[in-house]
Amino acid sequence: MTYFPLMLDLRGRPVLLLAGGPETPAKLQALLEAGAEVTVLCEEDGFGLEALARAGRIRWLRRGYREGDLEGFFLVISHPKDKAIHPKVKAEADQRGVFLVAVDDPQNASAILPAVLRRGELLVALSTSGAAPALAVRLKERLARLFPEAYGELVAFLRTLRPRIARIPSFEERKRLWYRIVDQALEELDLDPKEGLQRARQRAEEALEEVAAWTR
Repeated sequence: MTYFPLMLDLRGRPVLLLAGGPETPAKLQALLEAGAEVTVLCEEDGFGLEALARAGRIRWLRRGYREGDLEGFFLVISHPKDKAIHPKVKAEADQRGVFLVAVDDPQNASAILPAVLRRGELLVALSTSGAAPALAVRLKERLARLFPEAYGELVAFLRTLRPRIARIPSFEERKRLWYRIVDQALEELDLDPKEGLQRARQRAEEALEEVAAWTR
């Protein structure tokens, strides 16, 4: 199966989590970090749900799935103890036009969750289209060694340059400058992930000064 890769902005959007499976804490944490308004359906509190509900971070309904529960939600993630409910959940999701992630059950899902490496605003997502999630996890571990935390700091620094580079009138000049700065930064991080970021910042400033001199 061929999937269309997409990253969603879930800030303030209603998301339903059918919980109870062993990965419930990880799925819930990811949704909260994304800023989603999370409703959790789970009969038992083995995941700190009561404390999160008291703190106003989630809405917790202490029961299992019932037909009609998907109404009004932007996205549904289903990871219950018993996956036998998934066909019913899938039927309702299809009826309502709601994307459904059925964890470890891609045949009853309309979307899948990739393995994600986060370095600040840098996100690297990996998927085997549901065929071998363990492989995606292992590849993510390899990428974690390839992209240390300094890459997240690099993204944050590059974001600060956007307003300055945007003032350059020529699109082609802006394009050349961006690739020059990025290529130099990657070169420095490849040589030394710990100290390379500072040198990358210095070289970026030098490149900006050169362009500013040409356009005066």
